[in-house]
Amino acid sequence: MRAKQYSSDRLLTGFTLLEALIAMSILAVIMTFVYLSFFTAFKAKSYVEQRNEVYQVGNQIMYHFKRELSSAFLDVTPAGTIAPYTYFVGIKDEWNGNPMDKVFFTTMSHVDIPLGSGIAGSDYAAIGYDTQINQDKSNVYLVHRETPFFIAEPFIQGTGYVLTRSVQSFALYYFDPNTKQWLDGWDTRLQGTNYLPYAVLVQLVIKDHNGVDVTFRQIVRLRMAQ
Repeated sequence: MRAKQYSSDRLLTGFTLLEALIAMSILAVIMTFVYLSFFTAFKAKSYVEQRNEVYQVGNQIMYHFKRELSSAFLDVTPAGTIAPYTYFVGIKDEWNGNPMDKVFFTTMSHVDIPLGSGIAGSDYAAIGYDTQINQDKSNVYLVHRETPFFIAEPFIQGTGYVLTRSVQSFALYYFDPNTKQWLDGWDTRLQGTNYLPYAVLVQLVIKDHNGVDVTFRQIVRLRMAQ
């Protein structure tokens, strides 16, 4: 019985060039999808982390602002005049059309901190929330100022420290218990306004790392207001 003959073509093994090119193309497509999936997931994770960081900063600012502002203190003598070292001054300001307000007040929420040389700190403090433009005018800083004792002039407080460097707006409004209206400024040093506002509305807008505005808003009730 004769053995079956096979042609030389049928004995060849391996892939043709066309088959190899098709396999490489499929592999490239798969790798592209895998890369895009990992890149998208990494980008989303980075975005969420940066967003959470902005929320943490904003919430911390609002918490401390509420704690200090709610204990704002004004020393009024029986004659109706104000002691020179206590005040509540809210100033309306803006930059590039956005509100960049400032507020300076005395408060009873200060922590007793030694000042050195055996001098104890006060239970009272002069507090300021100030907005400042950086040198190249690209960002607005929100600065917290604190002096651990009363001072007569609200605008000569310490250098303070920066709370955030990406303020888009910082707006403050003051509720007058006598007129029942929200005002955009307040100054207890002026005659006829020697009392604290009943409440303060604060709206802080911070830009995150992706250029998106994040808004924080709350109304703070002043416990020592009339």
